[in-house]
Amino acid sequence: MLSTSYSLTAEINRQNALEQQIAQLQSNISSGIQLNVASDNPLAAAQVATIGRQQADEAVYSSNVKDAQATTSLVDTNLTGVQSSLVRAKELMLEASNGTMTDSGRTAAITELQSIATSLDTAANQTDATGNPLFVRGGAANQVPIGKGVTVAAADSYDEVFGSVTLGDGSTTSIAAVLAGSIAALQTSDPTARATAVNSSLSALDASATHISDAQSDIGVRETQLNNTADSLATSAINLSDARSGLEGTDLTAAAATLSSKMTTLNAAQSVLATLSKISLFDKIS
Repeated sequence: MLSTSYSLTAEINRQNALEQQIAQLQSNISSGIQLNVASDNPLAAAQVATIGRQQADEAVYSSNVKDAQATTSLVDTNLTGVQSSLVRAKELMLEASNGTMTDSGRTAAITELQSIATSLDTAANQTDATGNPLFVRGGAANQVPIGKGVTVAAADSYDEVFGSVTLGDGSTTSIAAVLAGSIAALQTSDPTARATAVNSSLSALDASATHISDAQSDIGVRETQLNNTADSLATSAINLSDARSGLEGTDLTAAAATLSSKMTTLNAAQSVLATLSKISLFDKIS
């Protein structure tokens, strides 16, 4: 009788365990997640934690890249406008260099050059989407982290773009000074002195245009770097998500097969339990 009671208890315990396993499998299939707590699979849980940290880091990098792309695009557009203004300034000075420009023509050219100088000053003081100066004064441009140990300057400092034009004699000056020199050249009353000043201004405008062209090329390199980084981070995000799903997610085919097997086992066990229950009852009657 003791043996029969012990077998009955053991079978009940076994069926309870099976029912818990079946319930867990059903939950895993329903939710699509098989790793609910670390104890479900400690090794997989540790791998998921590592992946999670990497995903968090790369989410920040992706956000930084997106912001940097917006800034570099703004800088590129800004510099394109600056270059166009310098081209127009040179056109005006070329017209003045042929010696046939009338006084009224010079007055009109001076007025337009003053307008160009104002527009360039506006460009130099442009702000980004957050209201911060696009071209930082008095220091280097901010470096934006876009990867582990990788940073990029989305913009340049004011001095780098507008304050460090290298002239033919090796000296440096600002674009604002170049425009001021052009205006002063046209305001010179003596024709001979004016011609000399105009020619000097043309050289300075050429140097300024070259300087801005170099700045555009440099920002273009960084735009390419940011675009490549964005693509790389997007690919990594997919790979990490797939890897995490593989560790956390339920293999529906395998889970369904296991569930079916355990259901079959439980049904058979229930038949055994019914038999043991009858034996136990018979023993009690006897």
